[in-house]
Amino acid sequence: MAANLKLSKVYSSFVEGITATLSEIEISVTPGIPTFDIIGLCDASIKESEGRIRSALISSGYSMPRGHITVGISPAYIKKSGTSFDLAIACGILFASGQLRQPDCHVYLEGELSLTGGVKATPACAVRLCNIADNSPDIVIIPEGAVRSAECAGIRAMTVNSLSDLREIFLYGCYEPVDFRKTDFRQGITASVDLSELKGQQKAKRALVIAAAGNHTVLLLGSPGCGKTLAGKIISGIMPPPDRDEASEIFSVNELLDRGNTEDAVTRPYRYIDQNITVTGLIGNSRSLTPGELALANHGVLFADEITEFQRPVLEMLRQPLESRSVCIYANGRRYRFPANYVFVAAGNPCKCGYAFEGNGKCRCSPTAKKKYLSRLSGPFIDRMDLICEMVSIDKNAKRSMLEDGSGKAESPAAAEAVLAARQIQKERYKDFGRDIFNSNVICANYADIMRVPVRVIDHLESLSDKGLVSGRGYLGIVRVARTVADLEGRDYITDEDVDEAVMYRRMESCL
Repeated sequence: MAANLKLSKVYSSFVEGITATLSEIEISVTPGIPTFDIIGLCDASIKESEGRIRSALISSGYSMPRGHITVGISPAYIKKSGTSFDLAIACGILFASGQLRQPDCHVYLEGELSLTGGVKATPACAVRLCNIADNSPDIVIIPEGAVRSAECAGIRAMTVNSLSDLREIFLYGCYEPVDFRKTDFRQGITASVDLSELKGQQKAKRALVIAAAGNHTVLLLGSPGCGKTLAGKIISGIMPPPDRDEASEIFSVNELLDRGNTEDAVTRPYRYIDQNITVTGLIGNSRSLTPGELALANHGVLFADEITEFQRPVLEMLRQPLESRSVCIYANGRRYRFPANYVFVAAGNPCKCGYAFEGNGKCRCSPTAKKKYLSRLSGPFIDRMDLICEMVSIDKNAKRSMLEDGSGKAESPAAAEAVLAARQIQKERYKDFGRDIFNSNVICANYADIMRVPVRVIDHLESLSDKGLVSGRGYLGIVRVARTVADLEGRDYITDEDVDEAVMYRRMESCL
């Protein structure tokens, strides 16, 4: 019996959450009663592939081997799902049965088979291909519908339309891969409202520019109708287009969830949440391992409207991701980490009536009521806000300009140029610290040296700290914001003026 054992080996991959794992697929064909077994902790979508594979083989002019077929998919201890294994299993069966010649190298395949032998792309293709990009197998075969995903991953691969195309590759040696690494992966700017539309809110405009430049967190507190929600929409337009690595990750997540047109240019995500958001919607579903709003906003903007009306569990769940720039889901005894590096903008009213910052007795709330209302935002949550900005109702001139100033000069292009320049400075400064490092999230041993904080500025900071204005986290937060201000102004070293501006955006006395 051992002499009649026919064995083949191919490679494919599967996705858990937004992480792909390379999988080794072994196929054995032995004499006996015709059976078809798939082992390796696979769900029904994989076990049902027998019907698709059998029909696809016959429709493509091959034959289904007689005997006992066993398909082993490793790692055997991880649960697998999806239909992307179809092409790899079918090819392995053709290798084991001698209908195709198996080359002496690693062969990677993925794609779903139709009953007529067609090969279709499946969700999360970009995630899987990105996983093999650094150590690409010798032969990579993917569906023709996965070209955009291959461009995202930047790999060398050959596309096929049907199972019969494998004859050209493995019988006649016509493997002709395309170098998708040379293909331009399109990135674009997110459409948004121009900065000039935020009338009468110069302080808020400046806060938005600083936040976009350093990936900082922003809390906007102000009267109803003063432009808080509009500010959240504006910030997307002053952020630069994503670079290739960022665009690749954005595209991968969108494709994983089958969202958007994969032929369009990739833009930074803008995610809107309000007080109706749940903890599951925020961090993701642990059963299906689908990412929530925090991960979907990666490399973009997460705007939380009416933040003071959020449920306490949701607010507390926001705290750790804002600091670690990632979110973790625990499922099946394992921890899954999703990146969540974005500009967080929260907007809310400073009191129940919303007019706490207005004069002339417009606010109807007592000091105790104001303090109780704002206490919905815990101290640790507020301490994680790099920029806190009060907004008041606009004056009559600003209101008039909303109607008459339609042809005013656009402000977003100049702001976007300044933001891009500041981000380039940070990219060069933190090039040895890894990817996606900004002033807001860099961790190092010597901040004074890396961020170029002179001794006199440190003395100035200590004087503020002695007055009890800031906590330890807030102390470092001021340095981070001051560094971004200096980057926007093109200064090598932080000045006292940069620190003073940063402190201006952290004071909450008027709110409390």
